[in-house]
Amino acid sequence: MTREALELIFIGSAFIGSALLLISSLGTGLHVRVPVPHIRMPHPRIGHADNATVMPMVLGFLAMFGIGGLFGIALGGDIAVQSLLAFAAGAAGASLVFAIFTALHRAQGREPTALRDLVGRSARVVVTVGRDLRGTVQLTYDGSVQTLPAVADTDIPRGRDVVIVAVNGMAVMVRAHPPP
Repeated sequence: MTREALELIFIGSAFIGSALLLISSLGTGLHVRVPVPHIRMPHPRIGHADNATVMPMVLGFLAMFGIGGLFGIALGGDIAVQSLLAFAAGAAGASLVFAIFTALHRAQGREPTALRDLVGRSARVVVTVGRDLRGTVQLTYDGSVQTLPAVADTDIPRGRDVVIVAVNGMAVMVRAHPPP
């Protein structure tokens, strides 16, 4: 392989990888579809990876592969040194993208609270609840204060403690705690 051909491969890899990585970071409004034939091959599964993680890793590898190869050319190394630098830089780029996505995944919040999970929990009436009057209750669940619309069979004044007994659409059905 000639030096010019290898240089062209590294420049193309750096340009295409960087450009596609930049485009993919612009958000979900831009979709680039590349038709690729589907080939079934058995492969081991190494944990969970989704397309939002794999594609940036591939693009990070591609961009850094080209940049590493160009550094190898600038240093005047032979083809083996240039290729080694290209693959090392590509692996470092893919690893960096993987580390960033791992940190972002850990920073994600838990699944949202389902109203049915609140049945049986205690709450406090914030806005009076009644038979024909939709009020509001508050409770602490999953470390945060939840404020929910509430209905009841009887009038329950503000400040009373209640128990959530059912879910009624987007509201909870509550019942007053018996006095101690």
